[in-house]
Amino acid sequence: MMSSLKNSSTGWVAAVIVAALATLPFVGSAYITSFAFTVLIAYILAQSWDWVAGEMGYVNLGHYCFYGVGAYAFSIALVGNWPFLVSLGVAVAITGMAAALLAVPLFRLHGDYFAFATLALLPLAEILAYNLTAITNGGDGIVLPIAQVLKEAYLLALGICVLAFFVTLAMSKARFGYALKSIRNDEQAAETVGVEIGPVKRRVLVMSACFGAIAGALQAWQMSYIDPTTVFGLNVALVPIAMVLFGGSGLRWGPLVGVLVLSAIQQWLLVNVKGLQVAIYGLTILLIGRFMPGGFLRSQWIRRIPILSVLGREHHEYATENQLLSPAGSGKDEKALPLTKLTADRHRPLIKLHKVRMQFGGNIAIKDISLDIMEGEIVGLIGPNGSGKTTLFNCISGVYTPTAGEILFAGQELSKLRRDQITRLGVGRTYQIPRPFGDLTVLENIAIPLMFNQNPLSPRDAMQEARAFIEYAELSHRVGTRADSLSVQEKKALEFARALACKPRLLLVDEVASGLTPSEIRRFVEHMRHVRDQYGMTVIWVEHIFSALEQVVDRVIVLEQGTVIADGTLAAVVRDEKVLSTYLGSTAGTLRPSSVIATGAI
Repeated sequence: MMSSLKNSSTGWVAAVIVAALATLPFVGSAYITSFAFTVLIAYILAQSWDWVAGEMGYVNLGHYCFYGVGAYAFSIALVGNWPFLVSLGVAVAITGMAAALLAVPLFRLHGDYFAFATLALLPLAEILAYNLTAITNGGDGIVLPIAQVLKEAYLLALGICVLAFFVTLAMSKARFGYALKSIRNDEQAAETVGVEIGPVKRRVLVMSACFGAIAGALQAWQMSYIDPTTVFGLNVALVPIAMVLFGGSGLRWGPLVGVLVLSAIQQWLLVNVKGLQVAIYGLTILLIGRFMPGGFLRSQWIRRIPILSVLGREHHEYATENQLLSPAGSGKDEKALPLTKLTADRHRPLIKLHKVRMQFGGNIAIKDISLDIMEGEIVGLIGPNGSGKTTLFNCISGVYTPTAGEILFAGQELSKLRRDQITRLGVGRTYQIPRPFGDLTVLENIAIPLMFNQNPLSPRDAMQEARAFIEYAELSHRVGTRADSLSVQEKKALEFARALACKPRLLLVDEVASGLTPSEIRRFVEHMRHVRDQYGMTVIWVEHIFSALEQVVDRVIVLEQGTVIADGTLAAVVRDEKVLSTYLGSTAGTLRPSSVIATGAI
């Protein structure tokens, strides 16, 4: 109730501010209106850039290129006597198509390579604008029909700013927004919980480009002139990016605060400081980067001021407030999970590996492995470090495509499927080193697979259903906590719950028990037995702790240098001469199997 009242009052305040801004061109001077217009254009560019950088984690240094393409497309259409709205639509359409085409090669790159590739778009576009004189009029630029359109351009820019802000709010609560956040944290982990990342990345780049195109078109309309330098020049292209970084990339209010503060500083310097304004402006940004990493709104002294600290709230703080969490300890059976109960046939293989090979250059990590894993089995997978256990998991889950051989899951070849398709087919996994989505809450981490499985849920419904998995993993007391603040043991429990939320038929568990206390290991073993017995789930468990394996596995497979050297019951495997000589050591041969098991970790 209090939250709804707070949101209502905030909405009214925002509406009053927007209404006041809308009156500015009618009551203010042309100078003030013109300055306010440039601020609005900067916000459109800054906020649309932050969808790619702040939400998805890809630093697009060439975002201003879309501004320039939009400006040129609009100007050419308007000079050709096309109506204003049609010209604006042409600008958006052409820029959107350009972004869709560029997304294909650009998103094959990551990190610094992506950033530098996008930066190269600006000089390339500028050179093309200078040389395609038949279209762009080269260095002479394009003169648009002269008209007094400052009021109209200002009001349109204000409307687009409001739209951009509401898109940001809607995105933060939508499946699309959670897909972006999962990509920002860990692309591979996002795919292995069911997120199809390709369309998400292309879609957000096109959205960002279209808003950039509108900004370029409106500014061209208001200025009545463009040339290659003004719409593609590096001296102006990086300013909106600097504004976002100043305010705080990825924060709801970061782009807005950054634009307002730096625009005011820039304007004051232009009026009051002669000759050194660019140097002082650059020094200001440099000092912020040095002493306020993460942006102005993330600085400690800002966080201590109640009024300003609200502007610096991180995503997880809004998420914790807005998620309609049912109270912990709801009285439901903590072992009841929203999973389909499968009928497992122990004589029918769920997954078949036939001469599977994984080669990295001259290193053969897996050598022609052939295996059948039956439905409803719990299989232990052991072997020395570097024997190929995790590589085998990566081949099954689609992280690697095998060099040779085939992997059939329920009769379907996995090597032809993407990672997200393999997940939706029924393969869930954990990682040896936990890889949760660090800046999302425990609840959001487990809800994301539920948003992207075969029967995707809305974020609201996914949050509700995720509670059952959280209680199962005994993390109810951490439900609204950021995942990166959990202990290692809690992160492992979170990963196990997230893998179960993929609703798998085959669960790949990679050394979850290591580092746990004996009581925690017992609970984990009980969980695996429970999901097998109650839901017909098949489990392959990589583990070194024999006392844990003994309690639950039906059989054990031993790998050595990428080949299977033993396959049978645990009691039989610990007697095998090859296992004794290559893995357990010669001293184990003098012990009874129960003694080997009792030693625990080998």
